[in-house]
Amino acid sequence: MNSNYLKSLRIIYFALAMGIVLFMLVSLLINNLNGALAESDITGIQQAPFLIVLIVLTGGIFMVYRTIFPKKLETIKLLPTLDRKLAAWRELNVLKGALIEAPAFFATVLFMLLGVYTLLVWPLAGLAIFWLSQPTRDRLIIDANLSPAEISEFDAME
Repeated sequence: MNSNYLKSLRIIYFALAMGIVLFMLVSLLINNLNGALAESDITGIQQAPFLIVLIVLTGGIFMVYRTIFPKKLETIKLLPTLDRKLAAWRELNVLKGALIEAPAFFATVLFMLLGVYTLLVWPLAGLAIFWLSQPTRDRLIIDANLSPAEISEFDAME
């Protein structure tokens, strides 16, 4: 099995996840030391637009994922060579990681501003999604629709 290809993708996923973890820890530290960065008397009605934007952002990203990714996977399946399939699949996985990370970071920024601990659900959910969607050999074979010859070629690569 070509562990270097999958290892490099897992390292990217790990780096993205660690970015979420470290940013969340820093925001928790700032919030515990100084409180929320916004005015302390901000009301729920004043917080609502920020929360609405977060929900719309998350929903929009989910809709993009559900519409674009199946099309991109079909395109990957039609590519003529294994190298092109691997490059396209790597690109798709990096894009997936960025889409997971965006609402998690935005929610963490909102947590620093507003001090609403419920917002930490987004980065925690992002970490769970990173863990559940890490690139694996089996997922590559299914997503890219690799033929037995391509699987053998992939396993023999260094």
